[in-house]
Amino acid sequence: MLNKKYQPIFAALAGVILLSGCANTSEEETELANFSSSVSEFTNYIKDTDSKLNELDVNNQEAVDELLAILDDMDAKFSQFAELEAPAQYGGAGSLADEASEHMSLAVSYYHSAYEAETFDQSYSDAAYRYYELAMEDIKYIGYILSGDEIPENDRVTVYEEANDSHILDKWLSDDSEDDNDESTTEAAN
Repeated sequence: MLNKKYQPIFAALAGVILLSGCANTSEEETELANFSSSVSEFTNYIKDTDSKLNELDVNNQEAVDELLAILDDMDAKFSQFAELEAPAQYGGAGSLADEASEHMSLAVSYYHSAYEAETFDQSYSDAAYRYYELAMEDIKYIGYILSGDEIPENDRVTVYEEANDSHILDKWLSDDSEDDNDESTTEAAN
């Protein structure tokens, strides 16, 4: 399950590493290699942390303290990841990393509120889990971007295609963009 979950990230890393392994490296290639290395470290961290979370013994008295310590560390790592400067070809990854960091910070804050209250607060725990899921979903989308895979649209994601048409804004703003093209083609043919 974990392999499929993070497969786009691993595929992207392999591609980036292969493309950045040339002998004569430019500044752009060096930046790409550094970014690739940081993404690889973050991916390994996520895998290791996922294992730690799944191995927690809920019957153990110290499980809550361990959980909160792991989550605090995740918050710090997500924040560091958000500070990375993504190369231009992965521009969308930067804003998603910022969003993932924000979601993780909220998740950690809510988990602390849920577990550190006098009595366990389920509503805080539910909110924390939802923000945790959002943070992990943001990371999954970063994997799609890095691997060049198509990002599935949903309630949170709208995919915009890039176009190399200098008049695209005019076409979007006018209601009769196709009519104009048909008329100009007809006029050019006459």
